[in-house]
Amino acid sequence: MAIIDIHNHALFGIDDGAQTIADSVLMIQDAIDNGISDLILTPHLNKRSKNVDVEKHFEILKEKVKDLKINLYLGREVRYYEYEKIDYVTLNNSNYCLIEFSIQSEQPIEEICYNLKSNGFKPIIAHVERYHNLRKNDYNQLKKVAYLQLNAETVIGMSSYKKDLRIAKYLLKKRLVDFVASDAHDVKKRKNQMLKAYQHVKNKYGKQYANLIFKENAQPIINN
Repeated sequence: MAIIDIHNHALFGIDDGAQTIADSVLMIQDAIDNGISDLILTPHLNKRSKNVDVEKHFEILKEKVKDLKINLYLGREVRYYEYEKIDYVTLNNSNYCLIEFSIQSEQPIEEICYNLKSNGFKPIIAHVERYHNLRKNDYNQLKKVAYLQLNAETVIGMSSYKKDLRIAKYLLKKRLVDFVASDAHDVKKRKNQMLKAYQHVKNKYGKQYANLIFKENAQPIINN
């Protein structure tokens, strides 16, 4: 099955992901090898990257890989700053926005997502397994105002934090996950693990659920 990856740092020269266009090409080939047909490039939107011409980098990369069998789309991973109003950039010009929060300090995630939803956005909480302050009953409340995204490497047990793994297992068991995405930053330490993650979910939780969170839920974002 073709897979859609909605969270990936393969766009060169923007953040801590691909540094050069050669890095980008390697990461995109890695995505193809993982069965990915559609890739949303989501460089960080934070204080360090706000002044970079992301669209220009995106057009250069699209031209570079135009002969590869993959569709590229542009988005951002938006870092929420409690003290600063930030312009929310969506995925593929849709009303879906990928948003991340601090893992060091507690933030009112539900309230922030509620406000986003009230303003017409569909917030997707990036790597939700990292927010260890959340309790089990919090996830059901979050599902009312946002979508939950897990990282593929956590799904297959590669996170260095045991609590990440426990949270991921709980969310998958309860069918609370909406998206699994790679959050790939390179082809070595933080590489794309989508194919292994898909096979794991398919084997443990069933093909129907695997197809839902690796492709079907992401299809509206691609279709826009």
